[in-house]
Amino acid sequence: MSALTLVIVMLIAITSAIAAVLITVAVSSAIQARRDRLEPSLGDFREAIVTALSGDDSEAKDTLTHLGRLSKRYVVNVMLDVAPSVTGTSRSVLVSLAEQIGVLRQARRGVRSRRWSTRLYSARVLTAFGVESDELSTLVTDRSPDVRAQAAAWCAATPTPLAIEHLISLLNDADGRCRFAAQDALIRIGLPGSQALVDALETSDGEVTMRILKVASAMGDERFYGRASALTANPSPDIRALAIPVLARTGNAQAGPTLVALLDDESSSVALAAAAGLAKLAFWPGAADVEPLLSNPSWDLRKQAGLTLLALGAPGSVLLRATAQGDGPAAEMAIQTLQLQTLSIEAEAA
Repeated sequence: MSALTLVIVMLIAITSAIAAVLITVAVSSAIQARRDRLEPSLGDFREAIVTALSGDDSEAKDTLTHLGRLSKRYVVNVMLDVAPSVTGTSRSVLVSLAEQIGVLRQARRGVRSRRWSTRLYSARVLTAFGVESDELSTLVTDRSPDVRAQAAAWCAATPTPLAIEHLISLLNDADGRCRFAAQDALIRIGLPGSQALVDALETSDGEVTMRILKVASAMGDERFYGRASALTANPSPDIRALAIPVLARTGNAQAGPTLVALLDDESSSVALAAAAGLAKLAFWPGAADVEPLLSNPSWDLRKQAGLTLLALGAPGSVLLRATAQGDGPAAEMAIQTLQLQTLSIEAEAA
């Protein structure tokens, strides 16, 4: 092949490539222009929906009439953008709009799809709108852990007694993401889920008991007092340590002597939790029992003892000042704790 022929072939190839790029750009631009003509911007939709939620839908009517003719995914993206920020009557109006254009009907069908991605997406839609559905029971036991985790979020959005039972069952799920999602959902539900958790503690054991206690410690409900008090005598040091903050968070002063007794527990993690629990409970009569921990071999226990005495107010401060006059680890920790108190006071004054 001569040099001239080679140059001609190269020019033809380059020209063809440029033409292909230009055609692709032109087609894409045409498609985008058609889409822009058919579909208003997300901002327009948000404005129209917000106007409708305000009770005056005269300006939004023209835009909302197009919703049924557009891509459901497009519409859902707009409505999901709005859903988290509306409550009460406005949420009812938004749900009504979603019903009218078939978004929720499609989502209810989607949770029965064979494709896990469709089930997941549909569950997210129903979660965002806080819609109750019998299909929730199916998704809690779905074969996909992603779908089960989303079902937990759905339960939090619709905290019925049955939904709370589903969440408690998920605490024993084989997948860690599902267990975390269930714990997070129960914490967000809060007090309405307390009694079901108290009942579950009566029959649970091992890991499930510990997961329930972690949730209960974030609630501070006095209904946990009886069961948490009993679990402080559990053979497992892990369960004893987790039961202590639950007991302290109940605010029941009768928990004070129990926590004082646990300061001498054979497990350092239990003793540490008991010292922290006394601070949380503000049980100042226990200050004299905490003070000996300032000389404990464990640095963590010495530090917590100092912080607990500081939290117990005047009785604790008196003991810290007395201990600081001596020598050894106890005096060092007392001095450090008192310095911390001074820094705190100075910061507040500034």
